[in-house]
Amino acid sequence: DDDAAEGGVAHRRSGKVTRRACAHPAFRNATHDTVDRELKDAGDAMIGEALVRPSNKSCDSLAVHWMVRPGCIKVIEVLEEDKDTDASIGNRLIVKKEVYESIDELLGRFIAPMNDRVEEVQHHRKFMDKLEDEVDERLQEMKRANPKGVFYQVCWSESYPGYISLRFIMNRSCRHHTIGITPDGFLWGGKTFGNLDRLMNEFKKNPQGPGARKPASAPSQSSSSSQQSYTTATDSISRQSSSRWGSRVGSSAGGSRDSSMLVHPGSLQGMPLPPPAYNQAPPPGQPPAFNYH
Repeated sequence: DDDAAEGGVAHRRSGKVTRRACAHPAFRNATHDTVDRELKDAGDAMIGEALVRPSNKSCDSLAVHWMVRPGCIKVIEVLEEDKDTDASIGNRLIVKKEVYESIDELLGRFIAPMNDRVEEVQHHRKFMDKLEDEVDERLQEMKRANPKGVFYQVCWSESYPGYISLRFIMNRSCRHHTIGITPDGFLWGGKTFGNLDRLMNEFKKNPQGPGARKPASAPSQSSSSSQQSYTTATDSISRQSSSRWGSRVGSSAGGSRDSSMLVHPGSLQGMPLPPPAYNQAPPPGQPPAFNYH
């Protein structure tokens, strides 16, 4: 079974898999392959649905088979506690640290919210319903058309069922982050985001991911020569048609920067530096602007 760790850390008895006396319509006394086949054979009618069976991990756990999308099934192990008999369903069903008191509650509070997340992904402006390699090819095409831009898209992860892949290109090669779907939101680097847009905003600020070392504050510039150097640098940037990560920067006629898209250069540690024209010193406390697409 996949995601065995999601069952929690409590002690479980080992032993022969026990058939359960359970009449719930989503329960099956069946094998892993049999349940998978039932979901796939039903086609689109079972997308977003889940079936539950006795897990082969132990006699005190269940396996939930969740049909994320056509042909993709995620299996989650659920720890049972407070069982009346070996053949009964536990009165406490635990996924990680969350406790559910019935199969209905498990499906309603765990599976249903994740279906909402899947729908959010599929309707997001950055989602591409394509294979990872096809998404990377598209990113590379956009990069060739605009070498100074940073491009990103999301698609389904091919390696991890029920996960999405945030794919991006900053220089020559495509890179990616794997994003988990939970009832509470989207999990990235141990941090949960309530919606995909919030995660995208965090990505723009820190492409390395949550928990990466933040950049140090820009040093103050006290001399007139330093200030003159900064003025020359900003004039050079102003003459560019657009920045790399943010919205268009001010033109030589005196436009203002869009501060909502500004990122710290130190957040790009470990990645190749941007072109020299964008490595000029920023004003005190002000990071440079770049352009995401």
